[in-house]
Amino acid sequence: MIIDCHTHLNRYAMSDPPTLRERYARLKGEMDANGVGYALVLSSYVVNQERPSAQELLELVDDNPRMGIVAGVDVPRLGADQVGYLRGLLRGGKIRALKLYPGYQPFFLTDREVHPVYHLAAEFGVPVMIHTGDTYNPAARIKHAHPLQIDDVAVDFRDVTFVICHLGNPWFTDAMQVIYKNENVFGDISGFTLGEFQPRYERLALGKVNETAAFINDPGKLMFGTDWPISDIASYLRFAERLEITPEEREGLMWRNAAHVFRLGVEGADGRRI
Repeated sequence: MIIDCHTHLNRYAMSDPPTLRERYARLKGEMDANGVGYALVLSSYVVNQERPSAQELLELVDDNPRMGIVAGVDVPRLGADQVGYLRGLLRGGKIRALKLYPGYQPFFLTDREVHPVYHLAAEFGVPVMIHTGDTYNPAARIKHAHPLQIDDVAVDFRDVTFVICHLGNPWFTDAMQVIYKNENVFGDISGFTLGEFQPRYERLALGKVNETAAFINDPGKLMFGTDWPISDIASYLRFAERLEITPEEREGLMWRNAAHVFRLGVEGADGRRI
């Protein structure tokens, strides 16, 4: 079983298929070609022709048992209307998490304006995924995306599960400490590279993730994700295969931890169900 906990159906480049249905078909094809049994699709912090809303994604995947949706939050516009919209989505039971995009948007996780997101997550029992580290957009301000911020909200909101997306890249050491310290914090390994891994950078990233796994020393803490279509699924699977981790850590990384964190109710190859 392989779960990719971090994919998108946004159109990032002119070479990407122009319609949402074409991109959806392409993702399904990539999953089939690479043996991915389940994928979470994350909506963006903005909605436009190239970035579908969570509601559009829900309607698109409909009853597809191999996909779940994560709702992106537009924090600077987080008023009563958006909170009500998110509450409606969560009440339907098909949204698996909420996603924050600090760095891409100018806010800190500790700002009081973000607190309604944490309260919603606690109320409906869903994780909060948080962009950390490097950004796809050079105009973003990465001071907002440092993983140490997550320690503050993890302490203040102990009943909320937080996911450090991208392991804080390049702040791996800070991210590993926050994950190790807080039982309600997990990490995904998505989005380290654009397209396929290149040998020089792959060696660096392998070393960082190996160090992170060794420091955390908990097979239940890390999750496989790619950030597709920004990162290539096949290349990411080869990267994961090269990690120097225990069999228990590998099972957790590739599917078991995501099944638990996002309450997916899926079965592994051995028939065990989460």
